[in-house]
Amino acid sequence: MKILVIEDNSDIKEIVSYILKEDGHEVIPCSDGSSLSTLDIIKPDLILMDDLLGDVRGTDLCLELKSDAATKNIPVMLMSAMPNLPEMAIKYQADAYIEKPFNIDTLMGLVQRFTQ
Repeated sequence: MKILVIEDNSDIKEIVSYILKEDGHEVIPCSDGSSLSTLDIIKPDLILMDDLLGDVRGTDLCLELKSDAATKNIPVMLMSAMPNLPEMAIKYQADAYIEKPFNIDTLMGLVQRFTQ
């Protein structure tokens, strides 16, 4: 499974990428939303995206993806420490969410939902 990880915190991005690679996934790490302009080339099976990405919000990017016929079927999982993440995930049409700090088993369980 090809997973695009969009996370501006390099430590978190590195840890998540390592965990996913160890589980056999192909990981494309990115620090901002710029990779979304090349989704037709990347063709991810899943996007894991932080909400606070410097000058852009992952929730806004998620809504853009879900509003576009070409990308609406790509599952998006939001990652954030925001206290209202469950409500945000619904509002911005995310397919899943995980609260930071997260448990590795919880992360992998959510990822496995999209690999079936």
